[in-house]
Amino acid sequence: MTRTVADAELDGFVGGVATRLASFDKTALAAAKAQVNRATLPPDADLRAAYTQFLSSLTWPGVQALLPQFEKLAAEKGPEELELRLGHYLGIARQESR
Repeated sequence: MTRTVADAELDGFVGGVATRLASFDKTALAAAKAQVNRATLPPDADLRAAYTQFLSSLTWPGVQALLPQFEKLAAEKGPEELELRLGHYLGIARQESR
């Protein structure tokens, strides 16, 4: 989905989607999910390679230089907020590391 929903409307929206999905035939849902996964998920080997590269990137000097500021932000904002706005907080950490 590519849609925004106001916070006050989110629970109702999600509940409506869940209710609609629960009313569908289970076999049809499974078949649709398989079709989406076939078109959107990379092969397992690609996922493992991407994860390995990500873990390796954490040792790069540029990333290491940001970690103290990023850890400070994580303590202040919490991990959920950091994950939701990762790019924003990486930018702040980069500015503070200069």
